[in-house]
Amino acid sequence: MRVLVAVIAPIYWSFAHQSGSTVNGFTLTRGIFKQESQMEFATGELLRITHIARGLEAGRELLLDVVVNGFVPESIARAAVLLQSFSEHYVQTGAGQLYAGSVQSFLQDGRRVRARCNHTIEYDPTLGFQPTLVQHVRARSVEASFDPASEELRFQLGTSLHAGANGDQCPQGFTKDPQQHYCLDQNECAAPRRPCSHTCHNSVGSFSCSCPGGYTLALDRRKCRDVDECMQGTHACHLGQRCVNLVGSYRCLLRCGAGFRPGVDGAGCEDVNECMEGSHACRYNQLCENTVGGYHCACPRGYQSQGTGRPCLDINECLHVPSPCAFQCHNLQGSYKCLCPPGKALLRDGRSCAALERAEGNVTDAHRGAHLQWLRLPNPSHGRSYYTWFSFSPAGNTLRRSSRAQCPLGFTRRSSACIDLDECQAQNLCQHECKNTEGSYRCLCPPGYRLLPNGKTCQDIDECADGRTRCSPAQLCFNTRGGSQCVHTPCPAGYWRGTSPGVCLRRCLGDCSLGGPSALQYKLLPLPFGILAGHDIVHLAALSPGGAPHNRTLFHVLEQDPGSPFAVRAERGRGVISTLRPLHAPGLYHLKVQAQAMGEQQVHSVFIILISVSPYPY
Repeated sequence: MRVLVAVIAPIYWSFAHQSGSTVNGFTLTRGIFKQESQMEFATGELLRITHIARGLEAGRELLLDVVVNGFVPESIARAAVLLQSFSEHYVQTGAGQLYAGSVQSFLQDGRRVRARCNHTIEYDPTLGFQPTLVQHVRARSVEASFDPASEELRFQLGTSLHAGANGDQCPQGFTKDPQQHYCLDQNECAAPRRPCSHTCHNSVGSFSCSCPGGYTLALDRRKCRDVDECMQGTHACHLGQRCVNLVGSYRCLLRCGAGFRPGVDGAGCEDVNECMEGSHACRYNQLCENTVGGYHCACPRGYQSQGTGRPCLDINECLHVPSPCAFQCHNLQGSYKCLCPPGKALLRDGRSCAALERAEGNVTDAHRGAHLQWLRLPNPSHGRSYYTWFSFSPAGNTLRRSSRAQCPLGFTRRSSACIDLDECQAQNLCQHECKNTEGSYRCLCPPGYRLLPNGKTCQDIDECADGRTRCSPAQLCFNTRGGSQCVHTPCPAGYWRGTSPGVCLRRCLGDCSLGGPSALQYKLLPLPFGILAGHDIVHLAALSPGGAPHNRTLFHVLEQDPGSPFAVRAERGRGVISTLRPLHAPGLYHLKVQAQAMGEQQVHSVFIILISVSPYPY
């Protein structure tokens, strides 16, 4: 009962010392009023108290009926509690209506405990208004004692009333009525610029915000931030499952080993194709070969390995013994070419030279004394040219179609003609696009890519590394897959640019825990098309001023694009960005992530992340 002195008996308002033009509650209401009080403790307990004042009994004592309903925290009920001095402001909210609010403080075993208190008072409106719109009550020297045996609560306190310098002005959260007689509550929740990010609850002179399930109020008590059930341990994932935090929720996925990830149904693990997703570390002229649970970097034919992390080295086949060519060998990148002496032609094996003489497109058969010549003829039915052999006999001066010659490489025989073979009809010849040519084909890559020496695989051109894109000192060069751009990375006032690109460090004197984050970091991530859901993209590390990562750090998203396919979770002191759904559409996404060590007020790092998803899976 000792903690209820401030609300169980309104004597401090009814009989407060009047000064100047102020009037206390008894003078204003003549001792007849109804007061509804509510006290809310920080731990969630709520008390509601109704007072009915029936005037003076026998002209000497104020007669009150009091009903108390609710709970007081057990910790307060069992401890030694000392009430502290407090003040309340009484606002005229209508004819015969008052509202008062305050924050009550208690010393509980030497520790300060607070509770929020408010009152609504109704009295006969014909008795008029307070002299000023607002009157302030100051209560001090509050003492109380309760005797359980006699069930008596004894208390005393000194109270005084004053109008204050702004007694004719409505306090914050109120506005004057058109006649300037009293203060009307402002409904902050109905304002065009809503004060809450999610749900707003209006109250007299104030408002409060609340969040949907899976969210909690941020430090400003207005915005909602995601609750990381995985970090806080409030999830229901079983042993052998991995908790993945989602915005407003979480998922339980099967814990898979390195090189594997949970399947779409979450019931099993599937191999990660690092080669398809572009998460491998093979060099530019190496071939990535996927394996179960990993991958292997191999060299194309005509190249040899120089070891892990080093590019493939061209093999000079012309140095082999015996030589691969019958006459002369010419080395090429990844291959070689055989040459023949004048008057001889290279045979179909690509190595040997034939004893044939070539003159103006004619080939002479020295044994039979006849000429064989390729003629290119149009073929209207096929829409492309074809070749056929004709033999010319000098003795008979005749030209006949010959059927005994074989079609050259890249052609197929049809009747007596050699039709160009469209190699592009075959599957998987080229990674991107196949273009048929006469007698052969060639692979094409999209803009911003180069063809690797194997002639089939496309590799992104790093325009930032080769100097094609030059950016200013206040910008970072962002090499996206198939292009590049300069991203503006300004350091705010009070920050200096660190030695690492895209890092801003805060200058502070004295206590560095005050102010903004200690570091602002820009991250640029190019991703291929087609990455599946539940795939970890990048790990974020928040560094202390000494440069060491914090082991217990909370990560949450401050800003992100609507419908963003990415989520952030904390894992072993690092922030992990993962995919919520498959990346089946190209696009550019922005995220702003805050890292804060558990139990500390200081924000250690804010990450501004730009993610580019390519239209291609390479």
